[in-house]
Amino acid sequence: MSLPDVPAAYLYRAVRNAALNTRRNGFRETALDATNACFVHRGGDNEAALALQVALADLPDEQREVVVMRVWSGMTLDEVAAATGVSLNTVASRYRYALQKLREKLKPFQRTEEL
Repeated sequence: MSLPDVPAAYLYRAVRNAALNTRRNGFRETALDATNACFVHRGGDNEAALALQVALADLPDEQREVVVMRVWSGMTLDEVAAATGVSLNTVASRYRYALQKLREKLKPFQRTEEL
């Protein structure tokens, strides 16, 4: 047995497969609320933090997966492609579409630059 070229990608793929198996076996998701927030806004804006959490949850699974791996895990798009088993072009498209959707949903929380 040989070691994988990208251990983080191998780990993500294993965890992803386990999560998909759990979901397929009847796992139920719970609703989001402010007391179970995953994010903390630097400026203390709990509404913005919860909006990000909801916006991420609203993304298709494939897009959310790419964003989490890229942004929070710091993986390159090549590593994400290896972890998910899809082409680099597909991963790049999913990432781009996800960011577009997040920007649109979070528009009310964007700061306006003052001159």
